[in-house]
Order: sequence, then C-alpha cells, then structure tokens
Amino acid sequence: MDGDGKIDALVGVIKKTRFHQEKGRRIFIFKNVNGKVRPLWLGSKLGGILQDFRYVDGRVRSLEASSDSLYSVVEWKWKGFGLQFERFLTHRTDKNTAIKIFSL
Repeated sequence: MDGDGKIDALVGVIKKTRFHQEKGRRIFIFKNVNGKVRPLWLGSKLGGILQDFRYVDGRVRSLEASSDSLYSVVEWKWKGFGLQFERFLTHRTDKNTAIKIFSL
C-alpha cells in the first residue's frame, strides 16, 4: 500500500474511533515491521458512509453511501499518512449502478 515493497494488510472493521464516536465501517491498514504487525493507518472515515472496499491496481476502491441514499464509487491512493481522494468512478447514483461499477 505504501510502496515500500512489503505486503500490507487492509482490514475492514466496524467500530468507533477517536475522531468519530459513532460505530461505523472503517478501513485499517497494517504493515509488517521486522516480523511484527504494526498499524500503518487506522482510518476514521473516508468521504461517505463506507459500504465496502477492495484493493485494485494499487488503490483502494470504496463503495460509499450518502445520507440521501445515493451511492458513489471512489478511488483513493496512499499519500504519506493516509488515503487521499483520487477520483470518482461514479458519483451520486443508484445502488445497483454503483455496485456494478464497484465490481469492475
């Protein structure tokens, strides 16, 4: 994930974080440091309400909902400390369309 050539682990969790006290779906990224698992990034939130995510071509692809029940598929890239928005694959569309695009 961070480009150091070592395998990192992306883990989906449902929990509160220090910055967002409501339970929600989060992405945590861990790395291997001298044979020990260490946190690389413990994400409190992306742009929308996280529904699902996957790793595609060096980026995190997220399926996100909005409070008005529209969906977006977003690609994020690693930037120093955390994930940085790269682009929308689709934005504010219906759930079925978003799932199709997310699955490509």
